[in-house]
Amino acid sequence: MKALRNEFATAAACLLLASGQALAQTDPPTGRPPQDSTTVKQNKEVKGRVCRVTKLIDCDVKNTKGEKIGEIDDLVIDKSDGRVAFAVLSFGGFLGINDKLFAIPFEGIKRTDDDKVVIFDAAKEQLEKAPSFKSDTWPQFDRKYGTTVYDYYKTKPYWAVRATDTTRITDDALDTDNLHARGMCRASKAIGMDVEDTASKNLGDIEDIVVDDANGRIVYAVLSFGGFLGVNDKFFAIPWRALKPNTKDDDKVVLDVPKDKLKAAPGFEKKNWPDMADQRWGLDIHKYYGQDSYWDSIHDQGAPGSDRR
Repeated sequence: MKALRNEFATAAACLLLASGQALAQTDPPTGRPPQDSTTVKQNKEVKGRVCRVTKLIDCDVKNTKGEKIGEIDDLVIDKSDGRVAFAVLSFGGFLGINDKLFAIPFEGIKRTDDDKVVIFDAAKEQLEKAPSFKSDTWPQFDRKYGTTVYDYYKTKPYWAVRATDTTRITDDALDTDNLHARGMCRASKAIGMDVEDTASKNLGDIEDIVVDDANGRIVYAVLSFGGFLGVNDKFFAIPWRALKPNTKDDDKVVLDVPKDKLKAAPGFEKKNWPDMADQRWGLDIHKYYGQDSYWDSIHDQGAPGSDRR
């Protein structure tokens, strides 16, 4: 009888152990819902992609062998389309010419684990014949010039991809004026740009621009509202799509948000930037300004380069 009780006890203990292991495998940790593989994949795609334009400018450019071939001198952004169109590189020491710059499709740049280094895979022979311009004579970055650059590097222009997709054709895509350089500007010039409200009253300035370096999408403009809100020690990340062009002045943008809403807007200390690749933080910012999250729009639109990594 004693032996039988021992067998029952052993069996019960095994049953409890097995059920405990099963619960440990199925119960979500700390009450969080389990994530499916698609959600995890999207989180990994977004995490770590975003970067500040001021951090990209002056980055060293290396080839795939790890040799330094130049630097990022500036970026050219398409304000109306909300993306970085070109990286402008200098290859003085590499090519032996110190007064020339080279515009390349932004998707040709690949970031590394080192925030101060990017990779550009191009041979010296290719660069020697590449479209270039003098550092004191920048071209007009219209569609004609842009097509020349994209064709040279055998890359389809992002505006051509958009225009050939009949589900996404816009009036701009069919407008002959779209061939001109509307909305194109140097990133270094966009930083410092005035931000106004709909009554043309100054709200503040653009302090930095944050982009998704996997596809060139402009994600946030980081603004200062010191004089307007009376806070000189804070910055505010605004979804780029919340900013509208100023029809009277290309050097200004418009933010149509009530003053009370701006006063209550989430900000951050100038010396303590948040992790802007954090979806939870980003979702709150986008919702506050009534915008869809940028990573959802990337997947929905199938943006060129969104599958680069």
